[in-house]
Amino acid sequence: MLTERKSQILRIIANDYISTAVPVASSTIARAEGLDVSPATVRNEMVALEEEGYIHRPHISAGGVPSDKGYRQLVDWLDVLTAVGEGDAKRVQVGLEESPEDIDEWANTAASILASLLDTVAFATPLQSASPSIKGIQLLELQEMLVMLVVVMKEAVVYRQLINTSRSVTPSDLEQTRNRVNTMIAGKSLSTLRASSEQPKEELDRQVVNSAIDVVNRHESDRQKSRKLQGLSRLFRQPEFEGDAERAQMVISAIESDHVFEDLATVAPSGTGAVTFIGAENRHSSLRKLSVIVCGYGVGDEATGAVGILAPTRLPYERAIPVVTHTGSALNTIVSRIYGQS
Repeated sequence: MLTERKSQILRIIANDYISTAVPVASSTIARAEGLDVSPATVRNEMVALEEEGYIHRPHISAGGVPSDKGYRQLVDWLDVLTAVGEGDAKRVQVGLEESPEDIDEWANTAASILASLLDTVAFATPLQSASPSIKGIQLLELQEMLVMLVVVMKEAVVYRQLINTSRSVTPSDLEQTRNRVNTMIAGKSLSTLRASSEQPKEELDRQVVNSAIDVVNRHESDRQKSRKLQGLSRLFRQPEFEGDAERAQMVISAIESDHVFEDLATVAPSGTGAVTFIGAENRHSSLRKLSVIVCGYGVGDEATGAVGILAPTRLPYERAIPVVTHTGSALNTIVSRIYGQS
């Protein structure tokens, strides 16, 4: 049972170790402001904390280090409504405002900002629509019998495809084809278009419709496995990785796994704030020496993605959780604008 004094000592150990990465000695704790007890009492309380699983000692004469259970207690003590720091919030806002107007670029920027703010690996999965739909197309003449098809998705993703025509086409031909095809496919989901037996009468129209469905199918399949990852070198500079090849290999296995990120993208529904997994709480063995903080973003079940960090369990959670939550919220605002819900 955590008494008030043991709770105070656990906080001191956790905060000191997060700052220094050095096991915290009883003498250091005894000197802490507001703790009016002897070193002997501190040692006794540390023994109790170790027996209860909140801390461990690398060896018998070493100071205390928080365990996964200790960090979980630290996180549970945090106020879930803690606001993000003003400087962190401004960095997120400015970074996303300066990012190119593209949902994949926004995701990449969000990962880059988190990596730099929290000095660790950050990731963002691209926005995935449950039923991708085409917003519209454009046709551009490149050569006499070569046309560029531009497909704009509702998610603000743009795909391009070259079409070789069987005859010369005029600007008027392209305009008429664009108008007819947009009427036929705009706003319809890919699944609806694939299932439809309706085919345009004009040959060029058929080429454009089939090319649009083909290019989006191929690119959407690739996007489902893609994710933006930033800051790997920052993570490997952390003291936890010095001389620990096994830990480094586990991280590499995690970031190379599509399955890990597909799973992380589902654990935090958009609008619910960040979710934190500490060490052994992670379902994937490759993450069990790390903490993961992940926040979903999107529009209900219509389109979803996730943003978050992978970090040593020695992490300033009081800052990290609000930063990840705020970044997810900022992406939510962007997505809502894209989907016309703001």
